Amino acid sequence: MNKQLSAADQKKLLVALKKMGEDFQVGQDKAEEKKWTDIEVPLSLADALARLTKTELSAIRVNLDVKGASALNKKELSALLAQHIIEALPALLLSFDLTRYNILKQITACGGFANLPLEPRQVNYFTERGLLFPGKYKEQNVLVLPVEVLKAFAACDDASCDEAASRNTELIRLTFGLLYYYGTLNIDQLAELAAAHTEKVPSIFDYLNLIKDADHYYKYNIKGDSAGYSHGKASNAENVKKEQEARKELPFYPFTKEQLLLAGEPGFVDRNSAYQAFVDFIDGNYKIKREEADELIQECVFAVQNDRTPNQLFQYLQEFLEIGSLEMTKAFMEHIVQLHNHTRHWALKGHTPNELSPEPSKVLVQAPPGNGKVIDFTAKKKIGRNDPCPCGSGKKFKKCCAN
Repeated sequence: MNKQLSAADQKKLLVALKKMGEDFQVGQDKAEEKKWTDIEVPLSLADALARLTKTELSAIRVNLDVKGASALNKKELSALLAQHIIEALPALLLSFDLTRYNILKQITACGGFANLPLEPRQVNYFTERGLLFPGKYKEQNVLVLPVEVLKAFAACDDASCDEAASRNTELIRLTFGLLYYYGTLNIDQLAELAAAHTEKVPSIFDYLNLIKDADHYYKYNIKGDSAGYSHGKASNAENVKKEQEARKELPFYPFTKEQLLLAGEPGFVDRNSAYQAFVDFIDGNYKIKREEADELIQECVFAVQNDRTPNQLFQYLQEFLEIGSLEMTKAFMEHIVQLHNHTRHWALKGHTPNELSPEPSKVLVQAPPGNGKVIDFTAKKKIGRNDPCPCGSGKKFKKCCAN
């Protein structure tokens, strides 16, 4: 916050920001409520598209890659999309995983409409592809599959679609599991590591489209660029890549297929013994919900993976928890050290510091500002700035963990 602002002005600014946030949420709620207006069942595709705004129709046009239609009015665009939605359905089904494929199967089995507990963004995903349309029928929120889409789906629904959905599910989860543990990978690394655990991998173009489309539905929030993909929590993917490249002799940790598939599930968190012990410690010493303690440690893990120091983790926790005594400070630092040593570091290619050290694990902790010293927190041994860094990078300490 600008230090030149007076206390009164700062208070006004905070109030204004809070009001903006509340107004935005009200707008979101109204837009969501508008989607669930009365709807007819059965529903024609023309009537379904007529319920949408021009902006919503344009989203379908973009997702189905309909060319030369940006200048059409709403009526013309609706007519064109009605044709393309049916034509695009077979290829679209072959890009779905089992979750999305089974949603359409379930609604088809229910006669074309059903009440399903999908999140708003997931409802939007299907609507933006012209497949499912939300509304209220007999006082119940339902998702409706238009009659034409229902017939087209029934004609396409066969063993090949089911097999494709199974393959896609495996490949998607393997990919997101790899990014969870390695942080960032270029396209070739990603495809090669994923291919090592599955029998059939599509072309790079189809593979990347598959991952991009899955991210739209699940919101893993991965970051993609021309070089590859990174985990959404990777604050400096370039730095992670440089650290990995500096350890050319260190192979990527050999995760099993089962480990990667588990890590690729939405919302997965690697709650190892040190993680659980830290959550237990906070839960037992502070009057906060266990879920809140868990969220704090989740953020600490991502901070470790982004090469934040133990002192920085301690400062972060101080923003939420009162750590007044020297005894509590020592207890927190012990848990931070254990968490650091048991966390799979992106810079270490998925290894933990414990796995790379032949001796009991050591974590470097910077002393409080002022004395300019860095010590080995576990062994209480001073590390020289020109000594080899204990992390195994091969660099001098001053150019590695001390930096």
